[in-house]
Amino acid sequence: MNKIQVILPDEQDQALRDYVYTLVSDTVANVKRDAGINMKWLRKNVASKYAGVSAGTFNEWTKQGLPCHIIEGVTLYAVEDIDKFINHNGQSK
Repeated sequence: MNKIQVILPDEQDQALRDYVYTLVSDTVANVKRDAGINMKWLRKNVASKYAGVSAGTFNEWTKQGLPCHIIEGVTLYAVEDIDKFINHNGQSK
């Protein structure tokens, strides 16, 4: 396979590196945000993704005692509560 090498002036090379770094950093931050990583409070759809379960299963967990907090009609789940619920329920193998 033939490789093509592109040589850029130092200024353009640095600008390209900065652009790629910013693009990757922003993408990682968005993925973390969407997955609920580094967030203390999550809405149900993000909370169920964080836990790795369907929305139906997550509803059952709420019925089984997973705490939720409702503020002005917005239901939030604490990541800490989700982790505790998972760690204290079910069976270990």
